Amino acid sequence: MDVRGGIRKPASSPLVVIDPEPGFQVPNDYTVIGHDIDGEIVGSWPVGSTTVDFSGSVIQQPLDPRLSVEVVRLVTMAADIERETPGDLVFPQGATLPGMVGLGPRQGIQGMAVDVLLSSASDADALQSTLGGYATSQLPVWLIRTPPDQRIPRIFFCHVPRLRESRVIGGGGHIRFSATVSEVRPPAVGITATALTHSDMKVFFSTHTEVKAQYSTHSDVKRDTSLIGAADA
Repeated sequence: MDVRGGIRKPASSPLVVIDPEPGFQVPNDYTVIGHDIDGEIVGSWPVGSTTVDFSGSVIQQPLDPRLSVEVVRLVTMAADIERETPGDLVFPQGATLPGMVGLGPRQGIQGMAVDVLLSSASDADALQSTLGGYATSQLPVWLIRTPPDQRIPRIFFCHVPRLRESRVIGGGGHIRFSATVSEVRPPAVGITATALTHSDMKVFFSTHTEVKAQYSTHSDVKRDTSLIGAADA
């Protein structure tokens, strides 16, 4: 599947990017697109492909992938899928059969049931937080990632107008969540850049001499993804 999103950087600048929403059990392909100084495309170069071998399902807030939780899909989830093609039937005078007026196109999934189970109160809180709370606001959109056995797009964005939480009687603390959702366009790009900070460097190195002893160039330092985020760990 194609990975959405992108970041424009000079060709000479090393860059580390993170895809917080790869599809599960399908190839995720990445491509660099080159532009000239006028912004015109001059070429494209595949830079790799990866497959996330994960058979679970994840729901996350697309504008903040830190707000995410693994869920258990129930058999009622997406049991029925409906897509509409707009158009009107018009009967010309004297005709026994109508003509169709409309150009489409076929629309996305509408009114689909999302039915999932969570095993703890902390996971239930995490799912609720994807849509915000009394003191915080979030976009009422979910990104749902499922393996190929679920017949919806691997990267499925949907509007969540209402979320129902139900305690499972005799279910050992399990909590059920239900919603009726409709497919929407992604609210933001999926690729984000990560930056190496001075605070990250201080976690590993005390002096600039130590850095020079391990890396030949400044670009080599910036390409070492193991350093990024160390200050926040």
